[in-house]
Amino acid sequence: MSILVIDALARASGSRYSTFDVVGAGPRVVAGIIKNAGFKTDLKAYELVINKPEILRKYKAIMISAMSSDKGALSRLLSLVEKINYKGYIIVGGPISFEYKELLRNNPRINYVLIGEAEIPLPKLLDKILTGKNVGGVPAIAFRDESGEIKATSPHLYTPAEIISRNKPWIEIEKSYPDHKIYRYYVEVVRGCSNYFRPVISGVNGLNCIKCFICRKGDLEKRMYCPANIPPGCGFCSVPYMFGPARSRSIDSIVEEIRELIIHGAKRIVLSAPDFLDYGRDLLVKPKPLTDPCYPEPNIEMIEALLSSIFEIEEVRNRNTRIFIENIKACLVNEDVARILGKYLSGTTIHIGLETGDTKYNSLVLGKPISVEHVYKAVKLLKAYGLRPYVYLMYGLPLANEKVYRKTLKTINKLSSLGVEKITLYKFVPLPGTAFQDLKPDIKRHSRIINLIKKKVEKHNLMSKKSLIGRKIHVLLLYNNGKYYGYPINHGPTVFVKGLTSPRFSGCEALVEIYDVAPRFVWGKFIRILAC
Repeated sequence: MSILVIDALARASGSRYSTFDVVGAGPRVVAGIIKNAGFKTDLKAYELVINKPEILRKYKAIMISAMSSDKGALSRLLSLVEKINYKGYIIVGGPISFEYKELLRNNPRINYVLIGEAEIPLPKLLDKILTGKNVGGVPAIAFRDESGEIKATSPHLYTPAEIISRNKPWIEIEKSYPDHKIYRYYVEVVRGCSNYFRPVISGVNGLNCIKCFICRKGDLEKRMYCPANIPPGCGFCSVPYMFGPARSRSIDSIVEEIRELIIHGAKRIVLSAPDFLDYGRDLLVKPKPLTDPCYPEPNIEMIEALLSSIFEIEEVRNRNTRIFIENIKACLVNEDVARILGKYLSGTTIHIGLETGDTKYNSLVLGKPISVEHVYKAVKLLKAYGLRPYVYLMYGLPLANEKVYRKTLKTINKLSSLGVEKITLYKFVPLPGTAFQDLKPDIKRHSRIINLIKKKVEKHNLMSKKSLIGRKIHVLLLYNNGKYYGYPINHGPTVFVKGLTSPRFSGCEALVEIYDVAPRFVWGKFIRILAC
C-alpha cells in the first residue's frame, strides 16, 4: 500500500505569509513512522501536490499534516481530492487533529483523524486499513461510525522517549521540497514542554482555579492533573496538553538524522524543542515526568554532549551546514548555559518568550514562570557569549489591562538598551487544548496603547536592522514569481535580492550587500554566486 504524507504546515489558506524557508519536524517524523512500519511512502510539500493533483491517484492513502491555522489549505486539498475523484483514504493529523469533531463534521471526505502523536496509533491504523478490519481497537483515532456519529477511540497518547528515539524520520528531502537546499530543517530533540504551571484565575469562562498550587509545588507526577481541569502550561500555549511533559531523544538518533539530512542536501538545521534547555533535564528527574519549568537546572553535561557530537560531523565543523536552536526559557539561562551555547552557536539567533512586561500578570494570569528580570539576565549573558537574542511579546491577551501594557512599553525600552536584535510581537489567538481556548482577543478596549506598543516594536526592529546597511552577508537564494529571496546563512531577516534575474540560481548560495531596510525585511544588492 502506497501512502503519501502532505506537509501543509503553515500554509494558512494555501500560501505562506512568513517563515517561507521552514520545514517543521512533524511531517518528516510521520513519514518516517510509515516507512519504518514497512509501507511504501512518499512525503511531498503542499506546493508540489496542489500544482500536480494527478500524482494523488497512485496512493492508497493520503495523510495531511496541518495546524489549526491551516484550515484553508486543508480545504483546498480536500477540494482537489474531490475534483480528481480520488478513491483512497484521507487521514488528517498534526495540531489540527484536536479539532477532530469539527473536521469530521464539516469535511465528509476525511476518513480518519489521528489525534496527537503518531508513533503508536498510526502503524496500527494503516494495518487495519490494509486488512479491511475495524479500526475500533486503534487508540487515538477519530472517525464517523456507520450511523454518522463522530467517535474517538481513546484520548491522545504521549509517546515514550525510547520509541521517539527509535523512529527514523524521513530524510529524502530532495524528493519532498522544491529547492530543498535553502530550507531550515527542524530536527526534533525534545518533545513536549516542562511548564505544567497553570493560570491562577477564577470565574473567567470556566476557569476556576482552587488555589491548591499542586501544579507549582506538588509532586512532579501529580502536576499533570488539575483538580479544576485547567489545561497545563501557559494559558495561550497548547504544547503541554497536546504533547505532554518534555522527553529527550537520544544523542545517537539526533546525530544520525542530521548526518543523513546533510547527505541529502540540508544546509541549515534547527534543533527543535519547545525549550532546547529542557534537553536532558527529564533524565535528572526520571522516572518522574519533567513537569517543573525551572528546576532542576539545565543538564549541562547532556547539552554539551549533544552539541559536541553534532559538531563532530565534518560539514557542521567546517560550517558548510549551520546549526541553530530556537526557543529557550529564560529561567534556565545561567553562565554555564551561555558559555556552552556560545562555544558552539556563536553568531546565531536565539528566541526567548516574555509575552508582557508585567511579571505578576505573567505568573498568575498566563501561568508563565518567566519574570522580566529572568529575561534581562538571559539577554545579557547570551549576548556576552556571542548569541543574538530575539524576544517574543503578545497583545490582546485575556485580562491584560492598561497597567500590563504600560509595563510592557517600559520593558521594550529596556530590551532595546540591552541590544535585543529583534522583538517579535504576536496577536493572541485562542487555540484548542489551552486554558484560554474559549477566550477572545481583547484588543478594542486597549487599542490606543496596543498601537503604541506596535509602533515602538516596529521602531526598535527598524533601528536594529539599520546596522545591517553596508554589510555583506551570505544568503541562500530562492526564486519565486520573478523575484529572488535571500535567507541569511546565520538566520536573520529575509533579503529581497536585486540585480539577479536568471531563475537558474535558485538554491545557490550568494553574497549580497544590504542597502535598505524595513522593520521586517531588508534589501540586498547581488554581488556574486558562492556555491550551487
